[in-house]
Amino acid sequence: MAATGDRANSPRIPNANSQPMVHHDGLFNRSDSMAVVSKRLVEMLDHVEHRVELLREHAAAMEQERDCLLTMIKTIQENKELDTISAGFEKEEIQITAERLLARCLAVEIQVSTPRNQMQSDALFRINQFIDDLVAAVRTDWELSERKCQMFLNSCLADCKGALDQKFQACLIECTADDQKKIKKRLDSLLKTIQHMSENRES
Repeated sequence: MAATGDRANSPRIPNANSQPMVHHDGLFNRSDSMAVVSKRLVEMLDHVEHRVELLREHAAAMEQERDCLLTMIKTIQENKELDTISAGFEKEEIQITAERLLARCLAVEIQVSTPRNQMQSDALFRINQFIDDLVAAVRTDWELSERKCQMFLNSCLADCKGALDQKFQACLIECTADDQKKIKKRLDSLLKTIQHMSENRES
């Protein structure tokens, strides 16, 4: 009889397929089977993954906008037309405003890490050198800089029929897909800035 009583009072071991689960948010309850719990967890992870990708896309877009703004400000600072403005309030005001905007833009820190191997990192470094040299050249030769920027941009297009820069394209191919997209958008913004400033100079 004692043995029978012990069995009656001993805790019942649940079946592996119906192990109780309790979640403080009420997502799971004791009647849920392991299969149901597993399905819900997978669905939650899928939802989180989607939101993570959206977060990365939005952050990457903000990062690209910041880079484009920095490029525009530096292009304005390198504009040789500033030399034609007589020293005085207007020139000083332009320089001060550009420095202020540059400082404010640099104060915005956005970073979306892109996994790269050594070859991809080296390729991105060389691409940035190409673009930095291009921005510096805007000051001395607008037309050449515009043509060069267009060639760089053409190198980013799969079906472009215009002139390409083979050295730039060779480096671009070695970059990650994410970096290639960012480079294309950066060049597109830079080209529009050069064209806009060139039109203002001619008018």
